[in-house]
Amino acid sequence: MKRKEVLIVGQGLAGTLLAFELHLAGVKLCIVNNPQKSTATRVAAGMVNPLVFKRMTKSWMVDDLLPVMKNRYSDLEELLGERFYFDLPMIKPLSEQEAELWFERKADEKFAPFIQDICETSPVENVFQSHAYGIVKGSGYLKTRIFLDAAKRFFQKNEMLIEADFPANQGNFENHIFRDIQFDKIVFCEGHYLKTQPLFDFVRLQPAKGEVLQIYAPDLSENYIINRRVFVLPIGDHRFKVGSTYEWKDLSVKPTEEGKNSIVDRLKDLIHVDFELEQHWAGVRPTVIDRRPVLGKHPVFGHLNLFNGLGTKGVMLAPYFAKEMKALITDDNYAINNEVDLARFL
Repeated sequence: MKRKEVLIVGQGLAGTLLAFELHLAGVKLCIVNNPQKSTATRVAAGMVNPLVFKRMTKSWMVDDLLPVMKNRYSDLEELLGERFYFDLPMIKPLSEQEAELWFERKADEKFAPFIQDICETSPVENVFQSHAYGIVKGSGYLKTRIFLDAAKRFFQKNEMLIEADFPANQGNFENHIFRDIQFDKIVFCEGHYLKTQPLFDFVRLQPAKGEVLQIYAPDLSENYIINRRVFVLPIGDHRFKVGSTYEWKDLSVKPTEEGKNSIVDRLKDLIHVDFELEQHWAGVRPTVIDRRPVLGKHPVFGHLNLFNGLGTKGVMLAPYFAKEMKALITDDNYAINNEVDLARFL
């Protein structure tokens, strides 16, 4: 019987980043993933925004997250021979009250890496007429499908990937065996499918369905992300991803007419150019009730681990917390941040 140190269940953003962290650390691992199961990463726009516009605050832990994120994606671009992360500034149309708050934040040195001066006119033509326009630095996006596909080819080439379904209920997993391979530890990175895993049913997952459109708009600038009630994210060739919606009752991955109309109505209010609707996707985000990731060991079966709950900020969160998860797996004495520790739900 073959023996490996770690089995990762799921090859979404969490599983993929964790697999690279372990592989680069010399850990022998295998990933099991059912390609028929949808993953929110493939649907997501992959946008990175260092600010929370609602309160005009910095995103949680952004000063720690961004440097790790950019370094890791850059390293993986070199390893995989693909370009998939792009820095791109963001425009935020501001009301008079928001502009005053923007000036306050601009004077605070803690916001200096993320906030530029306000523009009285928009750097992009044919957008919502506002009191002023704030420019966000440190924003960008990950081409999520390109990244996951390149990672999949790497895992297959290195015989690290099994495409199969992993049984949701295997008792207490005491034998640590899957497909005639014995594992020391198992890490579940299944996104919203965690709801079907009874061993972690105490985690307060609150999945949210989101819908995203792709449009073709040849008369719209591709030099900025635009964000007001809806984001408009350039992805090349005059195409843009536009979104998003939040739905907590219908957790199917089927796009809806209601979701499409909601995005289109807000889009027409934001940009004043003709556009053609090309694609419409839906996915389920693995968000947790306190909006924090979940990392840790099972309280009874210590060889079982969880890395989940990346939610809407997954592109920014995943590289940093994949490193944390790697440390937890390889060092039994490693102390995880209390805010993300699985134990907070016990």
